[in-house]
Amino acid sequence: MMRHMEELIQEVVIERDTVIGYPAAFRYVAAGRSAAVFFDHVEQKAVKVYFPSYEHLAEQEAAIYEQLSNPIYFPQIYEVGDNYLVMEYIEGKTLYDCLVEGVTITPDMIRRVDDILEYAVSKGLNPSDTHLKNIILTKDGTIKVIDVVRFTQKEVCEQWPDIKKAYYLYYQKRFFPKKYPRTLIELIIYLYRSNLLPI
Repeated sequence: MMRHMEELIQEVVIERDTVIGYPAAFRYVAAGRSAAVFFDHVEQKAVKVYFPSYEHLAEQEAAIYEQLSNPIYFPQIYEVGDNYLVMEYIEGKTLYDCLVEGVTITPDMIRRVDDILEYAVSKGLNPSDTHLKNIILTKDGTIKVIDVVRFTQKEVCEQWPDIKKAYYLYYQKRFFPKKYPRTLIELIIYLYRSNLLPI
């Protein structure tokens, strides 16, 4: 008998922002500032479980996905719980993965992200916290954006404009490296977030 998703979620053990344990049916995928994401082997879907202090964001993010309502640009949502979302699992690489693995990020990919964010604006939202780990190059070559929970914030977010600026100033130059060690990328991210890296 297939277990109910809420029962599986109860087996996810999180202390503050650290995942301690999860059911055998899940595979750990990644964690961000407010949640951890798992792959459900049975349902073949992604399960986003919010950290205890961010559980209120589950319904908020589900509402934003509903407002966006575009499965071409964003993952589909299948179930909303008190502290989790069940959504489409998107196979592919994040743009962060592309940097680590040396997969070339093309100008067309950048333009397609712009198209997606412009679509979000047309829906009355304010795209925020859009960075390399939230942009996926799918197996069929399309681009999708995930983690839209901060698309309702009022402050202007400069992350994507700054990424684009660095892309056009440096990355796309012919002899500029296209592959970077993870430690270097994390150092650059740290310096950027600490306002120690002018763009």
